[in-house]
Amino acid sequence: MATKLQIWKQALVHLEKATIVELTDDVEAVYVFGNAWDGAVEEAFNSGDWNFAKASAALSANGALTPAVGWAYAFDYPPTWLRTVAVSNNPNFTTFHDYLDEGGNLHANTPTLYLRFISDVNAADDKISTWPTMFWRYVALKLAFDTCGKLTSGDTLEEKLRVRMEKALLKAKGVDARNENNKVIQPGSWLRARRGAGVGGFRDNGGTLVGGEITFGEGDV
Repeated sequence: MATKLQIWKQALVHLEKATIVELTDDVEAVYVFGNAWDGAVEEAFNSGDWNFAKASAALSANGALTPAVGWAYAFDYPPTWLRTVAVSNNPNFTTFHDYLDEGGNLHANTPTLYLRFISDVNAADDKISTWPTMFWRYVALKLAFDTCGKLTSGDTLEEKLRVRMEKALLKAKGVDARNENNKVIQPGSWLRARRGAGVGGFRDNGGTLVGGEITFGEGDV
């Protein structure tokens, strides 16, 4: 179970700096981390389809909004929305493409949309304890990388942190993906284009039964 202090201490390890005792310690790293923290966390949440950060909502059309040209209904995003994972016209989230994201709103020709999204609810400091281990360790590396230029003078260390950070992100995504093994995933555009040329392995609904680190739309180029 992670804490903000634990993550900051881990970031200092990566930066090869002396540790801190409290988040209020009067040292440069505390002030630099404080300025960089919110941005680093938001970027980390946006970097993957994290299961612990996902939320789903049924959206009703907002009659006070003017739909985009060619669309009948407009929808507000939930206040905790960070990034869209899937949009559908039914709660089973079957494939649906008849919508538009424009002007900070969704638009469609159906009065109800179902949205699965990355929420910022668990990004708050008092929710850090909900973060999976591989995710918070990635955040620590992200924080170290983002502040390396300010807290150190070594380009070599910054490059090392970049490599470590990218590996940590892949590892975190891999562990996260294994928590939803055997999900049906829609093929990407490249695979869909080749479907008529004998590319097999698809279910009747156009998806593939997979696990591991496969992500939505794999095969896009």
